[in-house]
Amino acid sequence: MKELNRATWRGFCARVSILGAIGVSAGLASGCHDDNSGNTGDNGTATNVVYVLSNSPTAGQNSVLAYRRAGDGSLSAMSGSPFLTGGTGTANPTQALGPDDIDTPIAVSADHHRMFAVNPGSNTIAVMTISSSGALTPVPGSPFASGGINPASVAVSGDKLFVLNKSNDPAQITSQLPNYTAFTIASTGALTPIVGSTVNTIAGASPQLVLLSPSKTLLFGADFMAPGTPSHQGALRSFTVSPAGALAPAPGTPLDIPGPVEPMTHVVLGLAVHPTQNVLYAGFVAQDKLGVYTYDGTGALTFKTSVANTGKAICWIISNATGSVLYTTNTADNSISRYNNSNPLAPVESQHLVLQEGGVTYTDPMGHVVPTSEDYQLMLDPTGKNLYVLSQHTNPDFTVANGNILHTLTVAGDGTLSETVATTHLPVSAQTRPWGVVVF
Repeated sequence: MKELNRATWRGFCARVSILGAIGVSAGLASGCHDDNSGNTGDNGTATNVVYVLSNSPTAGQNSVLAYRRAGDGSLSAMSGSPFLTGGTGTANPTQALGPDDIDTPIAVSADHHRMFAVNPGSNTIAVMTISSSGALTPVPGSPFASGGINPASVAVSGDKLFVLNKSNDPAQITSQLPNYTAFTIASTGALTPIVGSTVNTIAGASPQLVLLSPSKTLLFGADFMAPGTPSHQGALRSFTVSPAGALAPAPGTPLDIPGPVEPMTHVVLGLAVHPTQNVLYAGFVAQDKLGVYTYDGTGALTFKTSVANTGKAICWIISNATGSVLYTTNTADNSISRYNNSNPLAPVESQHLVLQEGGVTYTDPMGHVVPTSEDYQLMLDPTGKNLYVLSQHTNPDFTVANGNILHTLTVAGDGTLSETVATTHLPVSAQTRPWGVVVF
């Protein structure tokens, strides 16, 4: 399909009474203490750190930005940061829709001793050892070939790594199809492709994430732009995961979401799973709704309902550790929505918070006023006391103030959000779109 820039997308969405953008993630376990020491826990793992992928498009200069996390959630740069990944990020000079619409570009092992990060512009995955101080060191042989073009999302389960290759890098014109694939992780951290694990999707689908179920026996994906391709394919994908790590499409995959007749109202950005129940949440980005599905042991999805979102362009989604609260990023107005999720099949929006420092606004061709800085990925700290939200510079005018910002939100006991901690301006240029947040 024809490339769309952000202004064009918003203009299109206005004709169908919505706006476009992105969202995702999953529940987090609690446990780490929260102080300003940056010391290790009893098991020798780093605590109180935050990581963001720079996504630098300069050859060989992609890196992980690392921060220490204080008791109030405020951040300070870690000594030695940024840590090079040995690869290259991806540039989006026209701010086209698709290339930066991703989630979970960084994943860490359950013991927090290994990090896996995408190099989307050089088609590799960096594997790095996380020291007790939080510093990162590449394992021997890193980075490793991703098994496709433009890796954008990773998920780890024991000795298996699952990778999404997006095939939507403006600098890499390719006929190779996007795919979902898997690797084994050696004790050294080395990656080996799992034979027969690769599942191709369709040209132009621009898939955006891999998301494991809590049982790790299912994997979910969202082929963001698939409804707009000539085949108008459904956006939601689910796979069974064999003990060996092979992926197999679940019944009904790919699944189309409900909505108006116009195919582009059926796009999906952002997925999250309930931590204890078989419920999947999806961002119906072009309808400003949160979709709710159940799934069974085969991975088959059943639509239950969709609920309204007062923000513009609902995107990534996460749950708190118990599943009682959901948070979504609403990209087109740089806002966060909080949902009361006491009934997991009927979330109720209970707060809409516009983030600080949206920057100068600009007007798209349809007359919509949008901020320079728009929020994308988000992640809770392990205690649930702070929510970190990454906002990216989406304005095609790169001469205005840099909108690449990491927000620290304070979470009250009932899940209510406030932004009283100073923002962190990321050390990347306005032409770079940083990706992903990992917190522990």
